[in-house]
Amino acid sequence: MADGHVIRVAEVGKPVFQLRKGEEGLSVFEAYAVSPPLTEAELLDAFRENSQLVERSKAEIEQKGLIVVAVEGADPLPRRLQLAHSEIRPGNRMTRSQFKQALKELE
Repeated sequence: MADGHVIRVAEVGKPVFQLRKGEEGLSVFEAYAVSPPLTEAELLDAFRENSQLVERSKAEIEQKGLIVVAVEGADPLPRRLQLAHSEIRPGNRMTRSQFKQALKELE
């Protein structure tokens, strides 16, 4: 896991960057947002057994017209994961269908 990257936790065999109905952004984690940085084990321990980690650079995300916004994670997450939580969100004036297409390009 590298600085300047985000990590998405996804279920093995399912699309990684798929927006669910009602979601405004896609949850990701910035390992270096906390000290010491999050570990793979720490992330995987907080999710279902059949989960995988997928890493993308912020530059790659921004090239698709998307933005990464720090948003504190919800209560069921361990505190360090809450603090390292961010969301991938649509860029300025991007429609929902454009947002979904840009996310699909990150697969």
